[in-house]
Amino acid sequence: MLRIATYSLLLNGILLLAYYYINSSYVYLAFSIFSFMLALGIKNEIRLAIKITLVYSGIEFFLALLLLMAGNITSSIDAIISLLILHDIIGYAQRKYGKEVNP
Repeated sequence: MLRIATYSLLLNGILLLAYYYINSSYVYLAFSIFSFMLALGIKNEIRLAIKITLVYSGIEFFLALLLLMAGNITSSIDAIISLLILHDIIGYAQRKYGKEVNP
């Protein structure tokens, strides 16, 4: 069900691995492993992983938009990936837990 979020998190992890390779910073490696673990949790539909991913993607989307406004064009890729993750998780939550209210 959460196929787009899973693949987007995997893509995010691969991009963070590329940043780690270029900059040799262990922070990128840690967040890359974190993204891979969240992708595995999302694939198995673990509720805690879904909640953590929702918060993580929301913060990442906000920070990517701030960097985009500051002039960093490459952060638009992060913003698009985070938006895809947020959209897929919110749609999943509406399908699974939401009830429509008819007026």
